Amino acid sequence: MTGPPKPSNSRRVMLPVGIAGFFLLIYFAIFGIRTTRIGSLRRVLAQNIQMGDSVEKVSLFLDSQGLQHSAVIRPEIMMLHGHDYSNQLVVVAVKRYTARALVWKEWVQIVFVFDEDHKLTRFDVIPHYESF
Repeated sequence: MTGPPKPSNSRRVMLPVGIAGFFLLIYFAIFGIRTTRIGSLRRVLAQNIQMGDSVEKVSLFLDSQGLQHSAVIRPEIMMLHGHDYSNQLVVVAVKRYTARALVWKEWVQIVFVFDEDHKLTRFDVIPHYESF
């Protein structure tokens, strides 16, 4: 008398591959895929943008990087992440989808602050998170 049929080699391989695929899917659903690190973005900005740069130079750099940005504005009221930009000359840029998962996404807002002579005095990199 023979025993039960032995599983085929393809079946032995498919089960671990299926389990690994399931856990990989769970990992990306929770942790997602990062396309840009905040620290890397800060370094690129620090290497290419200098304090005292003009609005035009900052705008040209943002355009070269494909970042959406505003013209120079002076908002009456503007508070972001604990920073008060009210009544200051600012350019606001956005880098969308710096990280994404199935249940959340990250985007980064960069605020450039200028003095009355339209010279850069500082910039802030502010991450934002959304969940679905």
